[in-house]
Amino acid sequence: MNKSRFLLIMQREYYSIVAKKSFIVSTLLVPLLVLCIGVVPVVLSELSSADVRQVAVVDETGRYGKELKGNDEFQFSIAGYQESDSRNLRQKFNSDSTGLYAIVVIPKNVETTNQVSVYSEKTVQPSLTRLLEEDLDRALSASKIASYNIPELDKIVKESQVEVTVKGYTWSDNDEEQTSSTEIAMAVGIGLSFLTYMFVLMYGAMIMSSVVEDKTNRIVEVIVSSCRPMELMLGKVVGVAFVGLTQILIWAVLLGAGLLLLSLSGLAAAPAPEMMAPGVAAQAMPAGEFVEIMQGLLAVNWFQILGVFVLYFIGGYLLYSALFAGFGSAVDQQSDASQFMTPVMLIIVFALMIGQACMESPDSTLGVVCSYVPFTSPIVMMVRLPYDVPFWEVALSILLLYATAGVCIWLAARIYRRGILMYGHKASYKDLLRWLR
Repeated sequence: MNKSRFLLIMQREYYSIVAKKSFIVSTLLVPLLVLCIGVVPVVLSELSSADVRQVAVVDETGRYGKELKGNDEFQFSIAGYQESDSRNLRQKFNSDSTGLYAIVVIPKNVETTNQVSVYSEKTVQPSLTRLLEEDLDRALSASKIASYNIPELDKIVKESQVEVTVKGYTWSDNDEEQTSSTEIAMAVGIGLSFLTYMFVLMYGAMIMSSVVEDKTNRIVEVIVSSCRPMELMLGKVVGVAFVGLTQILIWAVLLGAGLLLLSLSGLAAAPAPEMMAPGVAAQAMPAGEFVEIMQGLLAVNWFQILGVFVLYFIGGYLLYSALFAGFGSAVDQQSDASQFMTPVMLIIVFALMIGQACMESPDSTLGVVCSYVPFTSPIVMMVRLPYDVPFWEVALSILLLYATAGVCIWLAARIYRRGILMYGHKASYKDLLRWLR
């Protein structure tokens, strides 16, 4: 393979994609959208919390209406009428101020039916339903306990409610105990597997689109006259790989800067403890819980996990990008590529589903087997890796992945050599097998 031609093709592929407006816009918009996904719900909650809705309570028992405490979203007030007939309630609802959101009816037999009614002109919000259920569950439970006439029974019940906290530890090679967190391991594993799934699928489809575009524009005829098809295909694969690395690097910088600005603005906007009103507690994470989370994060072997992640990401990318490039050369239009893309996408989706199943049982037979299968190992192994997979399993899986990627590149090059110059013929799987021979 001629090195200079390979580098020239790689540079052309890289600059042709990076210079596109669509690439620039998507590279800049994706971090903004990710930050908006995290910020918009907080802003909406702040805006909605400022609008307190009035709810009237018709308490036929005279006991439980006062137990509804309300919150920043709903404020309860005992109604001055005790009529639970729906028609009368509708008349009262219309005659009251327009700020009334709903009417809650607590019937006399609520202790036997355990049911209350809410009337409103619109569908009742789930947050109001949850608030009513929490307050009335607590009040009815206390009334039920008091009905047994056992001295200090409520105190006994409260003291008998025990919550057990399970803390995980792992032994190191020198018999030292280290804190481990199953939740953190699951989050890290599924996060890395989803990144692998997203990037491999996105950049693999980008390669196929580039191959089909060059074939449609007939520019490939000129390029192939001065270089081998193998050089052209590898140049595209490596060029798009650098495009992906560039995009990921820009995303990491923009997201990091955005998160830093948000954290600094959040700290600046947070009221100081001495400026808060008496009796108002700061909504902060408990120190003990924060320390446990930090210990769990520090216990993760990030150097090993990220290093292995890079190896699996490169191997999975080479494997699937070769398939996308080979299949892309066998079609004339992007719409015709679905018959070849669908099986590959199904394999990737299947690998992601297996990875999610391995979150609860990382050492299951299915998870271990799929960790060795090259078409699923880049995603499945990422889920299992935070659970301290033996080194020989990781090494064997990586060896099989790269060996299969090399075979796929060789096979895709044979398809690429025949298909890149074929026009006016919709290739089938039978044609692909004939080209391989």
